[in-house]
Amino acid sequence: MAALLDEFKLELQKEVLREQSIVEPLTTDRWIANSLLQKAIRRGESDVARRAAVTFLEQGGSAIWRRLIIIAAEDVGAASPEAVAMTIVASTDASWRKRAGGNAKVATSLARLLAESPKSRSAEHLITSADQHPSFAEERRLVSASSIADNLDTVVDPSKSLAHRALAGWRASGIGWNGDKPLGKDLAGLLDAFRQLGVPETLVVSTGVAATASREPITLMVPLVWLAAHEAQEPTTVHLDVPRSSVVDGVPMYALDKHTRTGREAIRELIKYNSAIRECLERYVARPQRNDAAYMSAFYADAAQLAWKLVWRGGDELEASGTEADLLKVGVAPDGIAPLLQVLRENVDHLDKIRTRRAHGRLGGVGDGRSNL
Repeated sequence: MAALLDEFKLELQKEVLREQSIVEPLTTDRWIANSLLQKAIRRGESDVARRAAVTFLEQGGSAIWRRLIIIAAEDVGAASPEAVAMTIVASTDASWRKRAGGNAKVATSLARLLAESPKSRSAEHLITSADQHPSFAEERRLVSASSIADNLDTVVDPSKSLAHRALAGWRASGIGWNGDKPLGKDLAGLLDAFRQLGVPETLVVSTGVAATASREPITLMVPLVWLAAHEAQEPTTVHLDVPRSSVVDGVPMYALDKHTRTGREAIRELIKYNSAIRECLERYVARPQRNDAAYMSAFYADAAQLAWKLVWRGGDELEASGTEADLLKVGVAPDGIAPLLQVLRENVDHLDKIRTRRAHGRLGGVGDGRSNL
């Protein structure tokens, strides 16, 4: 395993050597820098991602390494296992980072690497759908009641749904399940199950390191997505248009989403003054949940957009299921999901104008408050 990880350190060293220029930090707080780092990576904006990375590193210190691991799993994943592996090995080896040129160079190198890599949010869609969608309630019950051995058998059973296998693997690993204190756990057994299924050793090893270091179950979804994406035919990548965004003090306004105070304020103002959105919310969402429904819908309309996306048979259905699970959770009626997403997409420009006005004078070091990323 050590030799395999060393190979990725050698490859990443080449990426670090590309970091010749000094990256200027942004004059904003760590919470906006945190949000911006992920959204810029999704949109493939490497220079913005690098500035966000060095800003977050300066203000958040070592927290950036766990954050980069999660972004790699959530937004790159099966689309580029090599980029994920390089992110994981660099983020979990402080002594190597020091030898490679220091934390700042490694952080900006990883931000650029992830931004330039093809993207897949399928791991996020899979865990969200499996964990929250009402249609998988029976699978959640079965997995909770099953032994570790039986759950590992489910992982390697191609007759089971992808969501069922994901839940079984998550439960068997013990990572983040039931308050991270399950009755039993076997992460090594899960990794062996991935090997048995034909997951590349690179991805198996990096998944084990990421899960142990981050304690985030989304890292366990990447091998299952890789398998699903390669089952029938080789997946492809496509370039997509993303919504335009204004820039204030070097910060694109797409960073101000539901995870930031200014973003939430802007979305509430949008509801107040945009009759089409307000009427849609009134039709499909109970009053106490309308703000949360608007936050989530705006996230999918703007902040979750990918510029370079992995496309595979079943991927669109999984994305729809994960999106539906998120919107049902915040109170959107099933028949209101499509209309609400559509009306938010049609009004991203309006939201952008509100965010721009609110951001002036607030991003230059004033602070946005703790996010819930």
